[in-house]
Amino acid sequence: MVTRWAWAIGVLCAVLLGGVTWACAPAASPRPAEPTADPFAVVRATAQAAYQSGKALLDNGDVVRGCPLIDLAKTNDPDNRADIETDLERCLAAIAAAAPPTSGAPTAVAKPALPTVLAGATPTAPGAVVPTAMLAGTRSAGVPVTGAGPTLTGAGAPTSGAAATPVAGGAATGTLPTAVAVPTSATPSAAVADMATYRDAQQRFSIAAPRDWSVVDQPHVLFGSGIVEFRDPSGRAGLSIAVDANGRAVSPELYAASMELAMQQQVPGYALDSVQPGSTAANPSVRRIFTFTQRDSSGRDLNVRAFQITVLRGTTPYIITASAPADQFQQLGATFDRMVDTFRFS
Repeated sequence: MVTRWAWAIGVLCAVLLGGVTWACAPAASPRPAEPTADPFAVVRATAQAAYQSGKALLDNGDVVRGCPLIDLAKTNDPDNRADIETDLERCLAAIAAAAPPTSGAPTAVAKPALPTVLAGATPTAPGAVVPTAMLAGTRSAGVPVTGAGPTLTGAGAPTSGAAATPVAGGAATGTLPTAVAVPTSATPSAAVADMATYRDAQQRFSIAAPRDWSVVDQPHVLFGSGIVEFRDPSGRAGLSIAVDANGRAVSPELYAASMELAMQQQVPGYALDSVQPGSTAANPSVRRIFTFTQRDSSGRDLNVRAFQITVLRGTTPYIITASAPADQFQQLGATFDRMVDTFRFS
């Protein structure tokens, strides 16, 4: 009996001593946490590369190519770097200073909350030249503005006095159904009353135009690739839509400013009238109104008035251009505005 109790007591002591030993043992060191990858590494590197390239161009006075890169750096910068912001301010000041002074104190190119336009905007159609109903015959050879922003290229041959006469690459495809003449001296409501809807074959957008205006597929344009142009019965006025599929813009403001710089350098008699921020197809847009001189086949200089609207679908710029002889622009203005009001992205 004593032996049995002694054995039981020995087992109990062994268990107790083992528990004490385990409890007093030093705790295992925690496993070190693996370092967390920087979630901003890619955009930070993109910002730095764009900033270095853009600053070098900007320091050499190349605003057209340098500023879009500075803007790209600002767009990707996760750290709100002061040096990028400073050079972006330099870009905006340079763009504003490049605009010629006009009467009536036109609206300056305003700084958007994130003013951005990315490089790579080059025409996709070979020999891209004139925008809608304008600039045919204004120069014998286009001198490309090389670099990051929108590129203006092409050659225009004098036409027989009709600003909208097609040049190579602009093929008339017919008219909208049920022709109804647009009066040249009608009230605005009468001038825009009868419209027909055009739907892009690639289902990118739709727009309405007067039924008797002719439709031209793939017209020549100054920026991007022409999709469609609508020409009035006289052939002297029209409205076109182009897309810069190779461009990647984040806001219309600097894209429009880059177009402005290119046109100042290359379009004869070009004069900016105003820049108007607004909304088109429920998206922010910028409308630039301007005039330029065009020489017809008889050697006579014609004064043309036009506007260009830059609007983005995602990051893809669309350019809506309307033009007419200066003495007819006011009469057609209501029609142009009505067409723009009906523009919708699909």
